[in-house]
Amino acid sequence: MTETLTDALDLSEIRLEAPGYVELVFSLVVVWGFGDAASTLVAAAFAGPSLEANPWIRLLLAHDPMLMVALKAAVVLYAGVVLLECRSAVERVPGWRAWFLAVIALGTAVVLTNVYVGLAAVAGA
Repeated sequence: MTETLTDALDLSEIRLEAPGYVELVFSLVVVWGFGDAASTLVAAAFAGPSLEANPWIRLLLAHDPMLMVALKAAVVLYAGVVLLECRSAVERVPGWRAWFLAVIALGTAVVLTNVYVGLAAVAGA
């Protein structure tokens, strides 16, 4: 009468599907919006804004870090809206899904690098 774990987890029912367009846009917005802004703040808080590679972002971090957050949020929001509005055009381009995945992977690498810089600064202090 008791159900075993293998009975409860019927692995034959799991189907992996390619991510949809809206899911990819959402992932891009989360990684490049929230992830990049938050990890940039972590790196700047522990290592200082002088290590930021982008001179405009470095200036905003030195002046007021929330300006950097507002700028990145505005840019990624605009990009997300444009990508959603241009969905039919983008989906006609060969390899559009691979492009999205590459941009998301690049953003993830940027986020991880920023977090590493912050953690390395804490460990070195």
